Amino acid sequence: MHLSNHIHPLPKASASMPHPFDRSRLPAAQLEFVVVADTHYMVDVGDAPLEFESRRQQGQRAGAAWAAIEGVDPDFIVHLGDMVQEFPGRPDYERTMSEALGQIEAAGLWDRCHFVVGNHDIGDRPDPTMPTGETTAESLANWEGRFGPSWHTWDAAGLHFLVLNSQVFNTNLSAAQRQRLWCEQQFEAFGAEPTILFLHMPPYLSHATEPWLGHYDNLGEPDRDWLLKLVRQHQVVAMFTGHVHWQFFDHIHTDHDDCRFFVTPSTSFTRPGFSHLFNSVPAEQGRDDVAKTGFYLCRMVQERLDVHRIRMSVLPDGGETALITPLAGAIPPSRRFELGITLRHALTPHGEVPVAFPSVIRQPIRNDYPLLSCMELGARWVRTPIADLADPVQAPRHAMLRKEGVGIVAVAMGEENALAFTGVISDSADHLEVQLPGRRLPREDPLRHLAELGPSLSLCPVLPGQPLEGKQHHRTRIGYLASELDELRDCLEQLKVDAGAVCRIDAAAPWEEVTQLATIRSRYPWDLSLLAGVPGLDEIANAAAVARALFAAAVIDAPLFLEPLIDMDRSIDVMHGLLDTLCNPRSTFDVARSMAALLRDFGPAPMTVDQSQNREIVQLGDLCTLLILTDEAGPVGNLLDPAQMGDGAQLCHCSAATISAFDPDLIVSAENGPLLVLH
Repeated sequence: MHLSNHIHPLPKASASMPHPFDRSRLPAAQLEFVVVADTHYMVDVGDAPLEFESRRQQGQRAGAAWAAIEGVDPDFIVHLGDMVQEFPGRPDYERTMSEALGQIEAAGLWDRCHFVVGNHDIGDRPDPTMPTGETTAESLANWEGRFGPSWHTWDAAGLHFLVLNSQVFNTNLSAAQRQRLWCEQQFEAFGAEPTILFLHMPPYLSHATEPWLGHYDNLGEPDRDWLLKLVRQHQVVAMFTGHVHWQFFDHIHTDHDDCRFFVTPSTSFTRPGFSHLFNSVPAEQGRDDVAKTGFYLCRMVQERLDVHRIRMSVLPDGGETALITPLAGAIPPSRRFELGITLRHALTPHGEVPVAFPSVIRQPIRNDYPLLSCMELGARWVRTPIADLADPVQAPRHAMLRKEGVGIVAVAMGEENALAFTGVISDSADHLEVQLPGRRLPREDPLRHLAELGPSLSLCPVLPGQPLEGKQHHRTRIGYLASELDELRDCLEQLKVDAGAVCRIDAAAPWEEVTQLATIRSRYPWDLSLLAGVPGLDEIANAAAVARALFAAAVIDAPLFLEPLIDMDRSIDVMHGLLDTLCNPRSTFDVARSMAALLRDFGPAPMTVDQSQNREIVQLGDLCTLLILTDEAGPVGNLLDPAQMGDGAQLCHCSAATISAFDPDLIVSAENGPLLVLH
């Protein structure tokens, strides 16, 4: 397994599982299918010079994707087009296509594949600025001779699945009119029955009225408008497109319910221009941002479609088994132990791609990776400034995240500020956090008004003047300490107001504070939530800190909010986040994702802590054990008693989100990151 950020994988386990993916933490599904796009297989050119060195890896990456899909073992696969790098009519096109299809045959997946046609398969859409030739009747006939009709439909698990050929949209080919008539007839026959739609080109990236002439990555008019009207008028529950080699996500409002619109990543490379969303430059001018490559595993769970991103950068190998963890929508709402995220950055930054090949106009775009990462983490909550819920740009994205199952905690600085947003609180928030500037106790009258608004309420002090070792200026603490809660409790009982408390823990050393919080919770039930920050730039120390914080939250059965989501690299207090500045997951991301999933059902339990010079062992009742090494290396059975772990114990390598049977002979070290043993 490839891992970045200096966290090293464990040696291969002695016993392997039948499939490289563990779905045991997911709800049962009636149907599972894979959506894969833009594999761009390329033949081996030896030492011949290439415009981009990463092209030498495209064939291998395509093969790795098909092998991983074989391990997923879905009911069917939809390939969204651009099977190969070559274009029709070029000398190596037939050889390239033959070798690409050979990979599918070798994986035993051909009979389960549905194919969508892309621009590399038959030609570009009609636009005189496009870099290659337009689709022709001949290229379409050749493709259909190999793959079958380029528009077709099938049914499964009470759903209609419909494939369209975006490359004939807005053309004068007879196929365009035939497809349009067929499509309208299909939707008329489907009526109000749910449909999932697949095509290569996305209708749009930023908004439905964005320009198309000179824009390489969207559908032109008038067929864009025709397609979107069909989507809005009928029960299209999801639409998947490819082409862009980048993830975008949107909700299209319809006459029934929102259509979830997924732009699918490539398995082979990224498109450079979109990297202008970030302040850092990915490898190879943005073309080889490997952490953004991957495919989707889609699971139909009752009437909900869960879409999991499978990242190419962390595909399992050997005896490793990768955890696929629940998405937010699969997690029942609660104020118990859950993962939350504090949004220091805007949820969805917006920007433009400059005029750059292959487009000849600027392209308005969004950075959807923070939003998508919250969903992938299984984050049940986000803390966000209350003003974002009234912002015309950010508010719709928060509403979308909320529909995806992520609760919104609106954070207001002061009671009066919160009262200025009463409409927003009622309509757009699931929980209200009132921060108390420079004080620990609330003001009586405004607090009573806020308590009557509807959403549950928590209080959080903002206290400057906190000394921090090595820093000239004192820092500001956000959140209560356990020692301050009795005073707050007395105040709230006197006011007869029901409000929770937001507490700060030190993720590097939380155990004493957590013991006090557990004692408080045992005396009286109280809605407590915890805040913890990633401490610095040491990736191994950061992974350990995140693991401690999550374990601490599980001990007292309270939600934990981690921060920052994205690196803070230009601040007085520089720190890494769960995502780097390219919005790619760090090892802390997988620690948070895996431990949130594994600890979710344990509930409160007594904690024991054993700290020595080289290791830290924390046990949650007889349920699980967290092992953090600082220096020592050796067999895990010398550090943890195999008899105490019990038969059938499992070991999770949290920094990689992999799981295996507990093997006492497995050699572990600090570089492996935190380990969680499930008894």
